[in-house]
Amino acid sequence: MRDTSTDADDAADHALDRASARAVRRPLARALASLKVRDRDVLLLVAWADLTYEEVAGALSIPIGTVRSRLNRARAIVRDALGSTDPTTEQTS
Repeated sequence: MRDTSTDADDAADHALDRASARAVRRPLARALASLKVRDRDVLLLVAWADLTYEEVAGALSIPIGTVRSRLNRARAIVRDALGSTDPTTEQTS
């Protein structure tokens, strides 16, 4: 027998995740568009392609220190655009 309370909790969590994602979609898109291409490339390779810093450095033929600098700069810009909120963290009520 399935635990319907767990199913309901999972559905509620999924709905909150989707609402959070919708709320930041436009500001996030604007922030990503405002980044320099080289900073955006590093951010996307780390965040979406799940590459390590070493892998990004190799893929872009840049030193690992440059990866760290570009990633730090890109994260700061995105964080500021989202009002210092982190949409990946669970919200509590």
